[in-house]
Amino acid sequence: MRIGIFISLLAVVAEGAFPRNFSFGAATSALQIEGAWLADNRTLAVWDNLARVKRYVKDHSNTEHTCNSYYMYHQDIALMKEYGIKHYRMSIQWSRVLPLARNGTNVNMKAVEYYRGVLTALREAGIEPYVNLYHNDMPAVLFVEGNGRMDPEFPMHFRYYADVCFQYFGELVKYWFTFDEPWCQSAQGLYEAHERNTKPYMIGYQMILAHAEAVDVYRQKYEEQQGKIGINLNIEMFWPNNTASAADKEAARRNLMFQVGWFWNPIMTGDYPEVMKSIVKTRLPAFSDEQKKKVKGSADFLALNHYFSWVTSDGYNRSVNTYNADVNATNGRKPEWKRSNIGFSIVPEGMYDALKFVHETWMKDSSIPIFITENGVSIEEKEREKGLNDTERVDFMASYMRGIEKAISEGIKVTKYFAWSLMDNFEWGKGFTGKFGLIRVEFDNNYKRIPKSSLRWYSQLIKDSEL
Repeated sequence: MRIGIFISLLAVVAEGAFPRNFSFGAATSALQIEGAWLADNRTLAVWDNLARVKRYVKDHSNTEHTCNSYYMYHQDIALMKEYGIKHYRMSIQWSRVLPLARNGTNVNMKAVEYYRGVLTALREAGIEPYVNLYHNDMPAVLFVEGNGRMDPEFPMHFRYYADVCFQYFGELVKYWFTFDEPWCQSAQGLYEAHERNTKPYMIGYQMILAHAEAVDVYRQKYEEQQGKIGINLNIEMFWPNNTASAADKEAARRNLMFQVGWFWNPIMTGDYPEVMKSIVKTRLPAFSDEQKKKVKGSADFLALNHYFSWVTSDGYNRSVNTYNADVNATNGRKPEWKRSNIGFSIVPEGMYDALKFVHETWMKDSSIPIFITENGVSIEEKEREKGLNDTERVDFMASYMRGIEKAISEGIKVTKYFAWSLMDNFEWGKGFTGKFGLIRVEFDNNYKRIPKSSLRWYSQLIKDSEL
């Protein structure tokens, strides 16, 4: 381990850079770790199907077993307790709780028993659960029997699902998230050519409405649970490629408003960012006055996932009508930037600048706190020894945390940090080649869990922060 970085970051914490009530945790998602893809009445999610089409997953892996956490969660919780992780962000699978997914359909009590078991075990271990209702695991039945997120009834399907979760799990959960990274679900969907400048905005609109419906039912029916609810938004940092160019500066800001602003601006103001409305015009579904009232204020905190950054230039190939043409920016990387084994640029300055942008744009006069709910790096770990001695991950976490420390010192209200991920898992199109875990999972050795150097480092950081 690189002792200099280890000591320097612990010194920052010891000097009080992070407040004593700052929370350090780890994160996973259900579809990426549970496995048990057809166990106990669960039906398929869309990614169960995508993972069986070879061109979508780099190593041809799938979701059938992943980390086998459906059967091994007690071991995962024991490791968190052993290493002092007291905050755990997880998710619940819609298609497990409601196999038919739709509004009014029967609840799968086997799933209720399973998730109550997980949540109870976390509580008994002294670990606070933070639960995401939807983490990229759209029930396939909503496409088979409808039009997925495009279905006008999608917000009400989601409201019903959320209501069921609050009813059965709410006494055990004080922090809820509605959607994880709705921008990815909207802007990066698989669309036909003629849909690429309309369908992203319709899906984004539907997800905003569904989020608001879930928050509404939570506040209307479950106030006695005294919990908090919000949404997870991904934010990449964008800087002008030419810092002397006013057009490039505007392109960088436009990127940010079309990404995080698309979803956060309606929650803060009741409507989309002006730049989106001026460019997209009638292709951007308008909120009714009633919808604006329900959307505005529908978050008790802002949860951000941050991994990488770009330099951006004004202009894009606009010969084809797409979402990217609306953003009208070309993004790239500086040649000196390092990259992870899956191509993410490693730019620690992006954390601070992203937080500063969000603060200055929306949060200066708000009491809403900010959580960093995902941050981490994938490393090439084919060799076991290298995988366990993951000093690159320690470097990454230490450098990005300094950006959080700087933001806090300037009055930006960041209160929680969750490392992605607790363990190696199924990383979507990268399959098992994307290694983000603090814990190594040997997928070919009965899913054996082995703590990495980064987990020991993180454990010491947590202990020192509590002094």
